[in-house]
Amino acid sequence: MIAVIGEMGISFRPCEDLWSKGFSGLGYDWVVKLRKEGLDTLLLTVLPFGKIGEEISEELVRLKAVFDPDMMEHMNPLVEINGEWLMKSSSVTAMSTEKLTSAFSYFSDIKSVVISSALLSYNPSSSAILDSVSFMFPQPKVVIDTGCSESAIGNKDMLERTLSLFSSACPDVLITDDKERILDFIR
Repeated sequence: MIAVIGEMGISFRPCEDLWSKGFSGLGYDWVVKLRKEGLDTLLLTVLPFGKIGEEISEELVRLKAVFDPDMMEHMNPLVEINGEWLMKSSSVTAMSTEKLTSAFSYFSDIKSVVISSALLSYNPSSSAILDSVSFMFPQPKVVIDTGCSESAIGNKDMLERTLSLFSSACPDVLITDDKERILDFIR
């Protein structure tokens, strides 16, 4: 199984004179890509309670992707104060070490983990992901997809520090935005 730690949300895109509702996020993109390859896929993302969470869950079921309902949270948006983005108790970037470790214990057949670099630029997600992935046994292949948009990166310095820590904490890690190279690495 391949675990994807990344964001998934509902998005609206212009479509002629109307707006089209769909799903977006690097986590979602990887789930779609891996399922098309026929690979068993687990998405670990913070899922909001309520209607949006139900729609996301239904989409994951439609894709035949596994997800952890214990990752559901009541959501609060990020708040910008003096140019810094802060979290009020929870948001899509607020991963928990406890919940990730629990998921990794339950889904013990994980061979590879694909991580969105955007989540590594926010805390507590950055620390939670690094802690839970680096202590997995047996240690999976780890990929950090740096292909997210600049606007998705919260703190560039934190991201750089976390990428460096992953390089030293995990023996088999790939950091790139090249999707084909990532697919070759995790197969």
